[in-house]
Amino acid sequence: MRAAIWLNLVVMVPACASEAPPQRPAPVSIPMNNTAGMSAAPGVIDSGLGSLANPDGLLPAPPPASAAGSGGTPMGTGGSSGLAQGCEVGKFCAPTSPDPDNCGTLTLKQDVEVTKVPGNLLVIFDQSLSMDEPWGMIGMSKLTAAQQAISNAIMSLQGSLTVGALFFPTYDCVPALPPPPGGAVSPIDAAGQIPFQPGPQFLQAWNQHWNAPLLGIRLGTPMQEAFDRADVAIRNAKLTGALAVLAVTDGAPTCFPDPNLTMTPTALETERATAWLSSKNVKTYVVGLPGAAGVQLLNDVARNGGTMEYLLPDDPKVLEAKLKEVVMETVKSKFDSCMIKLTPAADPPEKLQMHVVEAKDGMKSRVDHMLGPNAGWTISADGTRVEITGLLCDDAKNGRFSSITFEYGCKDRTPPPPLPPPIIN
Repeated sequence: MRAAIWLNLVVMVPACASEAPPQRPAPVSIPMNNTAGMSAAPGVIDSGLGSLANPDGLLPAPPPASAAGSGGTPMGTGGSSGLAQGCEVGKFCAPTSPDPDNCGTLTLKQDVEVTKVPGNLLVIFDQSLSMDEPWGMIGMSKLTAAQQAISNAIMSLQGSLTVGALFFPTYDCVPALPPPPGGAVSPIDAAGQIPFQPGPQFLQAWNQHWNAPLLGIRLGTPMQEAFDRADVAIRNAKLTGALAVLAVTDGAPTCFPDPNLTMTPTALETERATAWLSSKNVKTYVVGLPGAAGVQLLNDVARNGGTMEYLLPDDPKVLEAKLKEVVMETVKSKFDSCMIKLTPAADPPEKLQMHVVEAKDGMKSRVDHMLGPNAGWTISADGTRVEITGLLCDDAKNGRFSSITFEYGCKDRTPPPPLPPPIIN
């Protein structure tokens, strides 16, 4: 298994729960690149086990049952349509045994190379004063719980990650008072921040940050300015591959940037999330800590960032589990080809089944030959070659599936001739 493209993730942690958010000023009109509207919403794939929201997948919504096939001559087990019983056009299906007669099944070897795609993470962490408040009755502050959860989430995949961190505020910002000179959030290459570096080194710097005393009273939640600094960090980063943003906060923003002081163009958080997704395929994840419930802005940021809605974990263990899911999504397995040789050949070819396992949640599904006019798979008449076509091929190459396997049952056997009658002496 070889390392290939680097995948980049930005983790953001905003806001102050107990501070009453002031009215947001109108954004300053400063030219800014990459503010195109968000691309069309991804489709929903029905796996046969209920609707599965699929923000990662490229497959469209299921077409009508009368939709044409994907080209080629698919070979199925359910009549002329090539559909197995109970599997509709345009949908993944629940796995079924290809061998109902229980004479044994064979999982075929395949020659497609699977490439491990490492990930990159930018943590943007809200260290405002309200984060010192306790999280329920667990005897731990929200800041400590979130800090440990991020560390633990990165730990298991540190060897496959490059990580950086932006903390905010780095200087106090008080609502209704002028912003501090230079702004309330330092750039990623300034003191008090952590530039991109390999996972093990990042964890050392992360722990050192929390072992040192935090400067200032940490007043205010300059979330919009943190997004502005994140945009600069993203544009200047020498990283290849995809990028994602994760925002973790305990409330709404309370103070706002003056671009004449920060010397950085500003935009609303929702506009940043939209631009990152549409121009760089950067996803924005949002996790809300206690105090963030009902903050519409956070939900809007997640929706514009392509992650459907923001997450509200009930306790630190749930938070850690959610963060691990996000980190795991950045490290993917990609298939280097959609032309697959089978060893041995499928015999008979018409009994072959294709199974996929979703990288996101481990769900296993059976994939029929015809998912619609733009997706499917075919097998050669001699059973030696499979071609995955259209959008299904795109999903395989883009890391949607952690595995693709092909299985088939026994050949139909003709019944043996009857035994001769016994000879009676």
